[in-house]
Amino acid sequence: MGRKDFSDLEDQIVSTVKSALDAIDFVNLKRDISDKTEDTLNEFKSKLKEYNVKVESKYGFLNKKPKNDISEYISKRPAGTVSGILYSIFGLIGSVVFGVLVFIFLIFMLFFNGIIPGTFATFGVLLGFLVLSLGLFFRGINLRNRLKRFKKYVRFVEDNSYCLIKDLARFAKEKEEFVLKDLNKMIDLGMFIEGHIDEEKTYFILNDDVYSDYLNLKKQQIAKESNKEKLNKKEEANEGLSDSEREEIKSIIEMGRNYIEQIKKVRNELYKEEIAIKLDKLQNIANQILDYIEKNPKKLQEVNKFINHYLPITIKLINSYKDLSKQLVQGENIKNAKIEIEKSIDIINNAFENLLDDLFEDIVLDISTDISVLKTLFKQEGLTEEDFKK
Repeated sequence: MGRKDFSDLEDQIVSTVKSALDAIDFVNLKRDISDKTEDTLNEFKSKLKEYNVKVESKYGFLNKKPKNDISEYISKRPAGTVSGILYSIFGLIGSVVFGVLVFIFLIFMLFFNGIIPGTFATFGVLLGFLVLSLGLFFRGINLRNRLKRFKKYVRFVEDNSYCLIKDLARFAKEKEEFVLKDLNKMIDLGMFIEGHIDEEKTYFILNDDVYSDYLNLKKQQIAKESNKEKLNKKEEANEGLSDSEREEIKSIIEMGRNYIEQIKKVRNELYKEEIAIKLDKLQNIANQILDYIEKNPKKLQEVNKFINHYLPITIKLINSYKDLSKQLVQGENIKNAKIEIEKSIDIINNAFENLLDDLFEDIVLDISTDISVLKTLFKQEGLTEEDFKK
């Protein structure tokens, strides 16, 4: 958030407080303080969210528990089951028959060449059928070999929803490049009904649900990396502060600490009053905000109004409460005024809590992402409490 001139707003608030104290009527003060505080905090929140990446809470790659029965994900009659046998049988028969005929014609042509017209043409036809038969035979062998590899792949993944392609290649005793090409072909032929290969060509994924989880994780990882990069840039920016900027930050933080000391002093004088608990909470929140700014000085602009405007206004309110508490006669108006100040402190505490929460939003998102990844991976491995109950 860029720095703005909030002097008009401060004058309005100060004027409101002064008028309310003079009349000992804090009903309107509460409404004014509440409206102005909430408006400003809404402004803080809208600006802070421009720097944050919103990530869905539902993530995870492979968050589906492995299925022991994978029959629903593989073809009941894989490509090549019937055709491989037929090609092999007819190819073998044709190869034997036409091979014998070609041999006979070859012998015949050596001894009786030119006696019978069309001998070369007939030999060419027989040779063509022999080549075709051999092609059918080897085609059948290839189909049957692919079917054997398919069954081997199924055995490897039958207890999982996914596997590393390099592990599958090692199990099948084939080259990784060959297995990758083989799997793609099987997926195209519908042998693996819902099979997928990930973008990096590293994993073979058995079904659509797990693949969907994989895509979700990819989005999650991209968001996490983006968030981490953003945090790194902020840290680098913090390290690059000039001496004058450091002095300014130090001065403003000291001012904030001084306000907190004033709150503490008033709280100690009002230890018997109900407001003391509220002031303890206020001190704690304000200290946390200043601690965060010390570690992240580039965030100072986002809490500038907190230090320069709302802490001073809060000091005036609690000092007024202290003055009212010192009155020997606690009339109805004084009691009502104190109640309204207490309610206003609640509003201020809530607003400051929201501000502190927004300051930590980047870090919380990053932590939430890590936790989500762990949960989904534990679920995939069957290590969650729900899995043990089943």
